[in-house]
Amino acid sequence: MTLASLGPVVFDITTDLQKYDEESASAFARHDIFGGSPVYEDVGEEEGTFTFSGTMLPYLFGGLSGLAKLEAARLARVPLPLMRGDFSPMGWVLISKISKSSSELEPSVGVGQEISYTLTLIKVGTPGISSAADILRIFL
Repeated sequence: MTLASLGPVVFDITTDLQKYDEESASAFARHDIFGGSPVYEDVGEEEGTFTFSGTMLPYLFGGLSGLAKLEAARLARVPLPLMRGDFSPMGWVLISKISKSSSELEPSVGVGQEISYTLTLIKVGTPGISSAADILRIFL
């Protein structure tokens, strides 16, 4: 069962996505009017955000390679397509932050038996064709 996908990473039982929050807003330019109330001009969409949170059990289901791919995308600062589990496109995003917390560390390798993660994503416009090579280079 697919819950969502972010670029090449599918959130399913291996990367157990448990929660996501979405924030969007409209942008307005304020124009003060002498002797009257200000007038607001629509200037489009403000930057929106998604926050994904989940827990993975790498010794039971794997999933570490998915987090590694997302970290590579964050470091390369390339936009990724975001899709909900019902295949509804949610737009393009940049990964601005990845937080991980590991517990019950495996003594021989230091990898947590349970890893909680949070991804902070910024909504962006559709990238141009010139970005395609940069996006593909991370995952191939």
